[in-house]
Amino acid sequence: MSRQAIELMRKPAKLTHQAPHQASHHANQVRGLDLGKPRPTAAAWALIMLYFGVPAMLIGALIDLVIQWASGDCVGLWCWMII
Repeated sequence: MSRQAIELMRKPAKLTHQAPHQASHHANQVRGLDLGKPRPTAAAWALIMLYFGVPAMLIGALIDLVIQWASGDCVGLWCWMII
């Protein structure tokens, strides 16, 4: 091997790519296009609504069921749909 090849193997390589935590203000650019801030997608909003909406509806239905059982009067939204 030549002396130059040995010296090249001993030198650490220069990295041209920056790690994400070291990125400069160019992090919001892809191929020269400016990217907006990250935001939830439609699927994320649907999952959020399911995660919070279904338990809230079940709790409301249970409260309506207890009131109907205790008083005999149907006061819930589902009573309007049945009648």
